[in-house]
Amino acid sequence: MSNNVFETEEGKGVVNEANSLQSINGANQLEDEDQQFDELLNEFQNEAEQDDDNEFEDQQLVFDQSDDDDDDFIFGDESEEDDYDENYNFKDALKSAGNFRVRNRREKLSTSAKSYYKRKMMRADNRELDPEVRSNLSKANEAFVRNDIQVAQNLYLEVIKKDPKNFSAYKTLGEIYKQQGKLNECCNYWLLAANIHPWDTQFWGNVAELSAELGHVDQAIYCYGRAITSDVKKSARYILQRALLYKERRQFGKALDGLQKVRILYPADSNIIKQLASVYVEQKRLNDAINLYMKVLDSNIHPDPDNKTSYPAFGWAELNILLELHIQHHSWRIGLNVLKLASRWIQNRTNETFWDENDDDAEYDKERRPAILAKVKDAGLRREAESKFFDLPIDIRFKLGSLRLGLGQKEEAIHHFDFLLEDEEDIADLHFDAGKALEEHGYHEEALTFLTRATLNDEFNESPELINLLGKCFFEVGDYSQAKQAYETLLENEPTNLDFKLALAETLYHLGDDEKAQILIKEVQTANNMSKERKGDQVEDIFEEDEEETNNLSLIKTQIRLRPKSAKLTEQERSEIENLATRKVLEKFGRMERLEESINSGDKTAVAAWMQLAAPLIEMFTSVKNFFPKDKNREFKGIVLYRRKKGMNIDERLARAYNLLEGITQDENYSRHTLTAKTEYRGLTYDQWFYIFAQYAILVSKFEKNNEYANEIVDIAMAGSVFIQDKKKEAFLKLLKLMIGIENDEHNTTVVSYIRYFLVTNQFSPFVCRLFFCCFSSGVYPWETFTSYNHQKFFLRQLKAYDSCALKKKITGMAMVTADVKNVKLTKDHPDLLYLYANLLGGSRSYSSSLVYLNRAYKRYNQDPMICLVMGLLHVHRAMQRLSSNRHIQLLQGISYILEYRDIRAKGATKYELQEIEYNLARLFHMLGLTSLAVPHYDKVLAMHDEFIDDPDYDLSFDAAYNLSLIYNISGNSQYARELTERYLTV
Repeated sequence: MSNNVFETEEGKGVVNEANSLQSINGANQLEDEDQQFDELLNEFQNEAEQDDDNEFEDQQLVFDQSDDDDDDFIFGDESEEDDYDENYNFKDALKSAGNFRVRNRREKLSTSAKSYYKRKMMRADNRELDPEVRSNLSKANEAFVRNDIQVAQNLYLEVIKKDPKNFSAYKTLGEIYKQQGKLNECCNYWLLAANIHPWDTQFWGNVAELSAELGHVDQAIYCYGRAITSDVKKSARYILQRALLYKERRQFGKALDGLQKVRILYPADSNIIKQLASVYVEQKRLNDAINLYMKVLDSNIHPDPDNKTSYPAFGWAELNILLELHIQHHSWRIGLNVLKLASRWIQNRTNETFWDENDDDAEYDKERRPAILAKVKDAGLRREAESKFFDLPIDIRFKLGSLRLGLGQKEEAIHHFDFLLEDEEDIADLHFDAGKALEEHGYHEEALTFLTRATLNDEFNESPELINLLGKCFFEVGDYSQAKQAYETLLENEPTNLDFKLALAETLYHLGDDEKAQILIKEVQTANNMSKERKGDQVEDIFEEDEEETNNLSLIKTQIRLRPKSAKLTEQERSEIENLATRKVLEKFGRMERLEESINSGDKTAVAAWMQLAAPLIEMFTSVKNFFPKDKNREFKGIVLYRRKKGMNIDERLARAYNLLEGITQDENYSRHTLTAKTEYRGLTYDQWFYIFAQYAILVSKFEKNNEYANEIVDIAMAGSVFIQDKKKEAFLKLLKLMIGIENDEHNTTVVSYIRYFLVTNQFSPFVCRLFFCCFSSGVYPWETFTSYNHQKFFLRQLKAYDSCALKKKITGMAMVTADVKNVKLTKDHPDLLYLYANLLGGSRSYSSSLVYLNRAYKRYNQDPMICLVMGLLHVHRAMQRLSSNRHIQLLQGISYILEYRDIRAKGATKYELQEIEYNLARLFHMLGLTSLAVPHYDKVLAMHDEFIDDPDYDLSFDAAYNLSLIYNISGNSQYARELTERYLTV
């Protein structure tokens, strides 16, 4: 057993007990300190309420305040004399010593007096302290000097309990907490101390700086306000710091006011100009920010000797900021002109205007520069230009490339960006920005050059934005292995990001890993069904909790200012948002086009990926109200946006009205400019948008079997005027509705409605007549709908209308002719209409009437196998009716027509037609009860079964086997019937 007590169980117990006791004591001590601080704060507040001498006039204080004039701090009876009164009278003192009554000379201090704070300071510093307070304060100071912090802290707290307005106690307590690293407690005690000495502006400034460091912005703003005096020059530093805090709080008006005050004092300070410009940018006043720097540039280039006002120097740094503002404003050409003007002035080349004859940047290129200089006729000017410095700093060179890229001059832009690759300095940020700009313009291969260079920097190497751009570019250039690596890295950091998952799924699909791609796509589909609002609420709650936790540490609470939801965007912001949306739309559509070939081959993974890409595009399109007007018949004129170039006051509006009455055209400055998109929206033509809607509906119906959702998509597309006003698009959408109706077996509603539309709009069309047959599948319900009396009446009217056009005379009961048949030579009979109407009558068992119309068709089209087959069946069915005039003749006629059908159908027949012929003959004899004649034909059908192994949908062997099994069962040969069943009808 070890002799060391810490190694025994008993020793461990003792140590643990001691540690727990120590932690409990420490926690209790912290709780006691917090409780003491709260008690002191309450006492301070109560004292402030009761004291007539309240100097706290600012309504932002957390303490309760009084509006009365300030009085002295009075301890004890109010009738007692203050021996520190500056109006001390020796005579009155003698009277007092002799116990004579002395007139009270005590007067209130006037706050308007110039010496108000001076006299207050004297009173506060010279007032007599309570003996106990004086003793404790002395002991506390001694303990603080000898670094006995805990004793000093307790004594200072005792002093504050007795004398809540003891400035030195509060201030030193703050120092103690500062040494302990408890900066929030230090700041709070210093704030209390500052309120005791409101005239100490330097101390207020110290409290403000500490509050700002701790993130107590509103408290810092308040303290800076107390530190600022009427002497603006003396308070300039505080005004500037407060303005920066106002900017942080997004109170830009107050920030601007403070910065402008400081600028008046220091007009040559470029940092103040920079801060002013940043506030203008935050206020969405890019023009003001640009004008601010343009005035500085103009003052430098054209100084006014009569104006003694100083101004900031304009150098490369200022030019860099100015060009950045022009790039944000998308004023590419103006920015380019400013760059050339300023750079020539900085390099003392203002007389070299000959460079402007060519729209390039040869003046900054040592390779192209000599060729231009050789054309200069003035030899002196040429020699002077050759001797001067012309190169640009790398930041300005990058801005020049960005401006050229904005103007669409790719080659010139990349030429400037290439200088970044030659620079030996660490400029990874510029490499990244160049790659990002090129990627945004669709130059993915060129962007990779700069993005990969940026990865060499440790700071950018793990940047999610950089990796995302690399993934996009690798994917676009077809390097799917690198793209996969990039997206996998992104998902490691953000495993729930749906965009990254979908991008990785596409990449895996192109690499042939369909299984993993399908898993990722299903994850995306599942995640899309979750509520986005709930996610937003959770994020907002977390943000508010963090704000509240930070806010609880300061005495003056920081107000959480929420931006108004209906904040108006500037035209520049709208343009930037629109450009970003356009880039995203084009990127997604490009990815969809690459999947098209795989979709056509039926690849389900490609289909799922395509649908995930198309879904947000459809949602984006449907959110535009201009596409879905209440009046669909109103002509679509594009997406219209109105803006007035210049606001007009009442006089200008009246003048404009008079001018219009007089017929005078309105001035351009007051015109309403219309921005329209008649042919495309966000980079895609309306034909491409229609393609997205149509294909999405088809894929949803075919692969997801969700006909209800597919129907909703088609309804949305049909509600869009941009689609429905195009007759071809309208017809295609209605064809989709017809397709979905057939899938849902809505024969009596949707199918009838939309097939009738095609019959009316394509009157007498043989194709539409055949399409009518395809809309009704086998079964009792479709058969009843097909042979309905309404259809018979409709097609009879159509048949009469055709006969009217062919015979060129009106027929009673004919339909209105909508087809343009003026220049069309019509035959006497319309075989498809006759055949269709005959089938409608035959389906309702009106065989005789049906034969009348088929005989008309047979006269001219007796080589049509279907007409022969149906005529044969009509004669056979007529013979099988109870009331038949000559059953045998009718059977003979029917069989002869069917044999004629066989001969015609067999000419040039494929395996499909040959099997069809044998099956129809077998079915005919089977129906007549001639099973001995039917069996050989059924056997021929079964003999062709092996030829349809790869195409079972058109194989009639299963029907033939079933019918044969019935025949053999009735004949008593159940064993052979079972063999047929097991061979052909068992899975």
